[in-house]
Amino acid sequence: MICVANPPSDWRSRSVGYVASTAYQSERLGNAFVRRPEGALEKFRESILRVCFFLFVCFSLSAPLAKPQTTQPSASSIETIAGGEPTSVPGVDFGFASVSGLAADTDGSIYFSIQAKSRVYRLGLDAKVTVFAGNGVREKNVDGVSAGSSPILDPRTLAVDIAGNLYIVCANALVRVDRKTGLLSTVFSIPYSQPGSPDSILDIIDMVVGPDGNLYFSDGADHRIKTYSFSSESVSILAGNGMRGPTQPGVPAISSPLRHPQAVAVGSDGTIYFSTLEPYVFCITPQDGKLQVVNIGLPEQQTPLGEYDIPSYISVDEQGHLFVAQSNRSRVLRIVLKTGVVSTYAGTGAHGFNGDDIKADRSNVTGPSYVLSDPAGNLIIAENSRIRSVDSSTRLISTRVGNGYAVTDGAPTVARDAKLWEPADATPAADGSVYISSSFDNRLMRLDRNGELITVAGGGEFVRIGTQPGSSTEVALTNPQGIWLDKNNEVFFSDDDNRIIRHLSPDGGKVTNFATTPKDFHSFSGILQYAGALIADENYFYLSDPNGGCVWRTSRSDGTVELYVGTAPDRHGRARGGGLAGLAAPSGLALDSAGNLYIADGYFEGKNGRILRVDGATRSITTVLSNLRQPSGLAFQSPEVLCFSESGTHQVRCMNLESHTVKVVAGTGEAGYSGDGGPAECAQLNRPFGISFGENGDLYIADTGNQRIRRVRMGLTAARCHP
Repeated sequence: MICVANPPSDWRSRSVGYVASTAYQSERLGNAFVRRPEGALEKFRESILRVCFFLFVCFSLSAPLAKPQTTQPSASSIETIAGGEPTSVPGVDFGFASVSGLAADTDGSIYFSIQAKSRVYRLGLDAKVTVFAGNGVREKNVDGVSAGSSPILDPRTLAVDIAGNLYIVCANALVRVDRKTGLLSTVFSIPYSQPGSPDSILDIIDMVVGPDGNLYFSDGADHRIKTYSFSSESVSILAGNGMRGPTQPGVPAISSPLRHPQAVAVGSDGTIYFSTLEPYVFCITPQDGKLQVVNIGLPEQQTPLGEYDIPSYISVDEQGHLFVAQSNRSRVLRIVLKTGVVSTYAGTGAHGFNGDDIKADRSNVTGPSYVLSDPAGNLIIAENSRIRSVDSSTRLISTRVGNGYAVTDGAPTVARDAKLWEPADATPAADGSVYISSSFDNRLMRLDRNGELITVAGGGEFVRIGTQPGSSTEVALTNPQGIWLDKNNEVFFSDDDNRIIRHLSPDGGKVTNFATTPKDFHSFSGILQYAGALIADENYFYLSDPNGGCVWRTSRSDGTVELYVGTAPDRHGRARGGGLAGLAAPSGLALDSAGNLYIADGYFEGKNGRILRVDGATRSITTVLSNLRQPSGLAFQSPEVLCFSESGTHQVRCMNLESHTVKVVAGTGEAGYSGDGGPAECAQLNRPFGISFGENGDLYIADTGNQRIRRVRMGLTAARCHP
């Protein structure tokens, strides 16, 4: 049995620590019938008056110190307090950070996927953005239903065929949305094995539907360029011998190794173009099937092509132009295929938006990731926080989708209407406000008591500012996650992928760097796979590093950092987990009054998650609870009750450390978004991460997959949910 000592005197001030509602009881004089001797009635009445006066004086003196009495309801309830998904938004008002796929159909509609939201959006001819596919749940798709009502698992690259059907590459399958019916169906599962043939599809990095109606794609896992026939369901190899290595021009395409094949394009004449992680574009000549290099060097470029010239995407239009996006150069090149003339079509090489309705080659195009031509010949460019188009006749550039911000411009917004981007944590303050780390939005936000959401840190340009401290609204953040408030309600938070501990000044005007861990790597993913936590006691900060497989401890007096538990990551940033001595992916943290540290540890989507206890004196590790599916957030509800979010089961549960009993307090176990206004146990959550308790006992949940913050008022009895 694990015993927990009494809480310290300041346990109520910890954002991830002990919290329990306090009941204020006073004795109440009722209608009592007392038998007394005759003649004692007046003395009895006098005594009653003295007692009442004494109680009145005591109450008057103590009232300013007392907190309002909170009565715990019999049943729990849940509500959304921040975050939402608008149904129809003007394109120029839609906020996003980046897209994971881009396509256009024959009528001019633009489709783009956002992996973190598990959705595909469409910009229609009315210039409004709507959800086209995906209900926001990161699960395998359901065939035969409306595309918008089905889950989709990590939507990535997109393609449209001549009939207007949309194809979506997901983590588990290639799926199709029928243009006429809007129904979703699976084309094939990934990996796909061709019946009666050794040729297969292991992965799809990029794809395009060619003029012959077949699917052309790069198979990153097999280091090849391939094609798939929808009619015969057959796979053919076009380039690559299955080995990774420098691409070899002049040899038959199928005999050359390829170095991580990336984008694919097909010309109107059937010529296949593709890029790799090399500073070139290659093509397969239709006559002999050999590889050739397409020159992408500008005439004025004096130095040899290098890593900064590697294409981020390529596309071919009907007029015989090859467009090459170079994210590192912040520009888009155009190559006239007949003459080989190379020129800058869009971008100056500088970062930062400098306006619309100007010539494309005078416009800053920041980190272009996708390019394609629409039916009218206009070039569509996906860059940081914007999708823009270049008019083919005037060469003027304009924004089609995006307000330039991942979510918000920092101005106060009604919280229920605001968009969050992979929120990692939500921590209430004593004044009733709630601090939220909108991780992929690179901002720390505050939900005020009046229901407005405002940015309190972040918004700066990382390329220019880096990790430097500065003004709170100009400092650049990178995946802020853990939040901790000290007993004076000063705000500390983790930043730079859990590498830096930052401090927000009491007046909210400045952000300083309190400490930096030795790690020198970052994790990159389309969704927030883990959420690091930040907590503290009187002497130390504790910062979990899920991707490094360890927990760092930082002195609050001088900022020195040490590896507290786990094994330091290797030079590639990989965790050296395994057994109790090494951690897998430590996320949530909580401290008990004896200084013992509790850790939620478990791999992304793994089934071997556990909650560990690190002895404060010996640092020995014991398992408190095991066989969990990615436990994420931790928070004490009371000295003996430890609550945790389990992202893999989409629930929040609580464990009594004395009786070892576990109960569900939020989530049905099925991913989704539902249940507001009803019992929390009957509501659906989606990848919940950080959790914390307020002073009145309310539970705050970062409902990360739903891009929302939920608040639960805990009940005395478990609810009975009806299907």
